[in-house]
Amino acid sequence: MNIFKNLDSSQIQSVFRNESVFSPDYMPAEILHREIEIREAALNLAPIMKQKRASSMVFFGPPGTGKTTVARHILAQLKEATGRARGVYINCWEQGYRYAILGELLAAFDYPVSRRGRSADELLSYAVEMLKKDGKTPLVVLDEVDMLPVEERDGILYDLLRMKENFGIDAAVIALVNKEIFVSKLDRRIRSSLLQSVITFNPYSPKQLRDILYERAKLGFVPGACEEDAIGLCVGFAARNGGDARLGINALWLAGKEADKEGSGRVLPAHAEKVKAAAQELMRKEAEQNLSSEEKKVLEEIRKAGRIQSGELYSRLKLNERSVRNYLSKLEELGFVETVEIRSKDGNTRILMPVKR
Repeated sequence: MNIFKNLDSSQIQSVFRNESVFSPDYMPAEILHREIEIREAALNLAPIMKQKRASSMVFFGPPGTGKTTVARHILAQLKEATGRARGVYINCWEQGYRYAILGELLAAFDYPVSRRGRSADELLSYAVEMLKKDGKTPLVVLDEVDMLPVEERDGILYDLLRMKENFGIDAAVIALVNKEIFVSKLDRRIRSSLLQSVITFNPYSPKQLRDILYERAKLGFVPGACEEDAIGLCVGFAARNGGDARLGINALWLAGKEADKEGSGRVLPAHAEKVKAAAQELMRKEAEQNLSSEEKKVLEEIRKAGRIQSGELYSRLKLNERSVRNYLSKLEELGFVETVEIRSKDGNTRILMPVKR
């Protein structure tokens, strides 16, 4: 007999009633504890309503502090309020090059152009042509823009922030960044245009995390299926890891999956305790999956060597040395690679090693 037909449906009682609320793409009806940041961003963009130029801005804060959720919320609210703006969300981690971001911009405006054999400058020309025809104010959210190689980052920011001066297009940018050092590294030509407003997203406090996770549990689990102590453990876990709400939500979701696997019908503290390491590992794996093929190649070579000098790495890889430096910078930023600099009378040597989990 087929194993699925043999299962008693009464025994398959999931603790979930809406598992999608634990997804990173879920957009809550109410965004808790980010009212001040939302209002400040809205004030910066309000001039669009009167066909005036809006302020570009930076959302700065550690991962899991609501930057992406607030940016998506702002785009949706602006679309609902006026037809004068066209919002575009682009994840720079997934689209890691200037030409790829311009291609996404074209596609978002229903103007898809093949990227094959075309330079970034050609795509920019198409984008300018398309934006002029559209006649609306483009508002471009660049998420994880600080993860781009320096040349790519400065290139796309210059393209968008100087559109008024170069092409007469009132484009506005919201740059989402994790590290404060991003500001000091900006090219001086784009710094003043982008830093018209910097909105800081501080880590969530334990009380704020509790509110967020209780709300997700209420929406995502069957009533009474999740014990309060299980939620509390996920809150404490997120609080100890930089106030990262995503990590707490992910742990709560995995605890629910563990409860379903055991068939307990309830999410218990033991389930939450069991999945904490798995929650961190899952986020790390997702980050690694989002690396480009070149970045994965560099990481694989370092892992294979275990410990390698930077010069030796450059000689092994058939890649542009400047590009490899950019890949290494990103891998170190993401916590996949660590660097030790050794000084000697013959000069400085960088030793690269994979971070052990």
